Amino acid sequence: MIDLDNKVALITGSSDGIGKATAILFSSLGAKVAIVGRDQSKLDKVAAACEAKSPHHYKPVVIKADFVRDEDVVRTFEETISVYKTLDILVNNCGLSSKKGFGEPDAMADYDRIQQVNVRAVVRLTELAAAHLKETNGAIVNVSSVASLKSVSSNKIALKKTKSLNSAFVFSASWSYCMSKASLDMFTKCMAGKLAPHVRVNSVNPGVTRTSFARHIPVAEPLDIANLIAWLASDAARNMTGSIVVSDSGFLCDDPYRALSEK
Repeated sequence: MIDLDNKVALITGSSDGIGKATAILFSSLGAKVAIVGRDQSKLDKVAAACEAKSPHHYKPVVIKADFVRDEDVVRTFEETISVYKTLDILVNNCGLSSKKGFGEPDAMADYDRIQQVNVRAVVRLTELAAAHLKETNGAIVNVSSVASLKSVSSNKIALKKTKSLNSAFVFSASWSYCMSKASLDMFTKCMAGKLAPHVRVNSVNPGVTRTSFARHIPVAEPLDIANLIAWLASDAARNMTGSIVVSDSGFLCDDPYRALSEK
């Protein structure tokens, strides 16, 4: 059974998609959450849903931030701790996709932006949170991607004929995105060893998830991934650390997607 009652959780990228579903689920399980995103109106809606679902009617800490800026990463942590004074769970969900192919104009500037949000911000936030998480024997869940495990060329071949799939996922499987998520997987493993035995660190690697980017195909719902994140963050998964947990509707074996691409 997943028990997050009165746990304090910082969930980045929680204004939409997987992060939104995770924040609402954590709240429904009794957690106190801090939610982070770039869109204030979306954050306000998520905050209202969290409070409505909370058995204790907890109001989330709402933080508008853009992790392209290091100072926003630091401010996110400081605002969370200033309210809650402690931290049990860090969910590093914030991430950016890319629209630049290798060798295209401004590709390197785009690469730097992807690395800043998808890798550096996670490293910085983990560094800031580590001492607090050690005190609570807490958990970190990094939201990675199957793009860390399969090259961009293979992903494009598998998906290029899938008319029902929005092209945004093809963009998100670009070379720079794949590299950033592979880095995140290795960071997960390194931190699992570094922070043991006090803090568990795991990664969830979704495939295509039904968000505003992808509709009308048989893939995971955000809540499916949120349930896995909640389980990994809870004591139910107390024996797991350093794991790269794939939840991809069979994407890596191609079959569920090949049928769609051949239509």
